[in-house]
Amino acid sequence: MGVDSPEARERPPSFPLFFPRTRLDWTMATGLLIVALLRLRYATTFDLLPDEAHYWLWAKHPAFSYVTKGPVVAWLIGLSTALFGDSVLGVRLPSVALSVGTGWLFYRLGQRLFSPWCGVATAAAATIIPIFAVGSVLMTIDSPSVFFWLLAAALFWEGLENPALWPWAASGLSVAVGFAAKFVNGLEPLSFALFLLSSRTTRSRLLSGRFFLLLGSAALGLLPFLAWNAAHGGATIVHLLHRGGLQEPFTIEPKEMAQFLMEQALALSPLVFLGFLWAAAAGLWDRSPRAPSLFLAWLFFPVFVFYAVLSLHQAAKANWTVTASSAALIAAVAYWGDRARRFRWTRLFVGGALALALVETAFLHGLGSGLLGRKDPLLRARGWAEIAQEAERQAAACHPDFWIANDYAVASELSFYSHGREVFVPDFRRAGTQFAVWPGYPLARGSSALYVSSETEGTVPTELQHEFPEARCLGGAWRQWKDRRIEFFRFWLLRKPGDG
Repeated sequence: MGVDSPEARERPPSFPLFFPRTRLDWTMATGLLIVALLRLRYATTFDLLPDEAHYWLWAKHPAFSYVTKGPVVAWLIGLSTALFGDSVLGVRLPSVALSVGTGWLFYRLGQRLFSPWCGVATAAAATIIPIFAVGSVLMTIDSPSVFFWLLAAALFWEGLENPALWPWAASGLSVAVGFAAKFVNGLEPLSFALFLLSSRTTRSRLLSGRFFLLLGSAALGLLPFLAWNAAHGGATIVHLLHRGGLQEPFTIEPKEMAQFLMEQALALSPLVFLGFLWAAAAGLWDRSPRAPSLFLAWLFFPVFVFYAVLSLHQAAKANWTVTASSAALIAAVAYWGDRARRFRWTRLFVGGALALALVETAFLHGLGSGLLGRKDPLLRARGWAEIAQEAERQAAACHPDFWIANDYAVASELSFYSHGREVFVPDFRRAGTQFAVWPGYPLARGSSALYVSSETEGTVPTELQHEFPEARCLGGAWRQWKDRRIEFFRFWLLRKPGDG
């Protein structure tokens, strides 16, 4: 039966999207809440990553957009910390809360597109695949991006099977919010259009008023982005062009493409990555009346191909494609699950892929970290509180007028762990960061600054020496964890001589 048949148009939704109804629904909801509580407990066991601290700093400066990202991550952190305080828990709580919603959408989409078993298996698989598991704890732009990507997809599918107009408008609004979280979400209407065009039963919807309603709703997400960039000289557009390597001649660099593929394989786990690509490609040949696999394939390929093309010149980061990978996960569970019931070799492949993913996720969560040494990824989130405490001790002894850190990451961590103290970045390093649109330090005769620099600098940069001719090293300290040295920091007292 086609989705455009009279029977389909008159059929009510097979289940409510948001609320549990059956015993399986309630069991699934309970399981997601239990996992969330475990994640919440784990989230408080290590310091903020530099990017998380930077987003927290954004939340202290509310805006319609920011130099490098949209505003949603800052708004969520601002709301959470207003309720629960400026703590690690306050910063990461939105990510854990969104993980419940994302898990529920995995379940609902798998259930609606294929079967209840597919829904349960998809939500379960997401908990052990590295990029989804880690993204459910760390508060980055990926948490809201994936949630709103799946929400928009679920509402779009609801619109295909529900005669009401609201799912189309709601899907567009979800795209708009997703775009304000991560700009790649703006590609989702293209995925919807390609699906409508490719499926014979839905082709007539492409030029319908309902789809234009979706597009109009999605376009609302552009308004704050355009308004903010108009007021700040297109700072985000300049950043995105630089980030994608598009400000220089486009040359093909095989090593960059190899790095892109390697990072994708590590972020998803190697066998999982291969399984995703295979299942998504197979979905392009779905010619069933509802074509759910085709729908998921078009949710995956535009984003993945876009970043793959960019990676011919400059490798895209592993997490840039995570929104697309969320659709590929559902497709892979349906595709490989069906074949695992029929072929023994498939069961071995699926079992090996999930086992390898689980081991990788366990290492990313710190289990067996001693075996990884300096390659332990959690070391990036260790020892920041102690460095801030040492900076406060140095400041108490020399009484500087303000603090300066050698880059935005160090400045953000120091600000968070010194309880909101304003920490500046040198003027010559503000470009391309949010510090570029915030006021700089007050440089006046007789002023002094505590300068905190990481191990990348052995001395005070020449540009700072021109501003502060007097510099005295106060000592140094290691950022460390369990007696494992990670990064060395130096503390300097900088002074600009007074008139006398």
